[in-house]
Amino acid sequence: MTAADQAAYRMPTVVYSSWGLLHLVAALASLILGTAVLLLAKRGALHKRFGYGYVGSMILMLTTSFAIYRQYHGFGIFHVAALLSSVTLVLGMAPVLRKKPVRSWRQLHYSFMYLSVLELYVALVAEVLVRLPGLHFWEVASISLLAVMLPGAALFNHRRKQWHVGAPGAQYSPASSG
Repeated sequence: MTAADQAAYRMPTVVYSSWGLLHLVAALASLILGTAVLLLAKRGALHKRFGYGYVGSMILMLTTSFAIYRQYHGFGIFHVAALLSSVTLVLGMAPVLRKKPVRSWRQLHYSFMYLSVLELYVALVAEVLVRLPGLHFWEVASISLLAVMLPGAALFNHRRKQWHVGAPGAQYSPASSG
């Protein structure tokens, strides 16, 4: 088998640098922790620990994204997405840290953090699709958004009734207050 034949059968590289590896590890941690936080009872100690773990891993992932320029050889659309995701993360954590607005800070927190996790899944689908030959940017963006945001919005609409402060059947643990 020639070197060209071997190259054709070689598995594509997923990680190209130390920054890329750190970014990948942080992204995987964010996916696991973010999903766990959405599934856990709200306001419990485990929710808080996993939630802060999610925020920390997201900060690391978003920060390292700005050290990766392989695809566009400069600032690209994924960097714009990282900036938007950073804003969502800040908007999700600000109500928790400030406890304001007093009557709706939990709803704001739940809504923006849920959106943050959805954005993370959109990025995962886009990252997978961008590696497939023949798909153009707008196809990748459209498929990613539709595949994640439509079912995610439906699930959010269903679950937000449970998350509403004081709602019957809300997933709150009585052990912790907020």
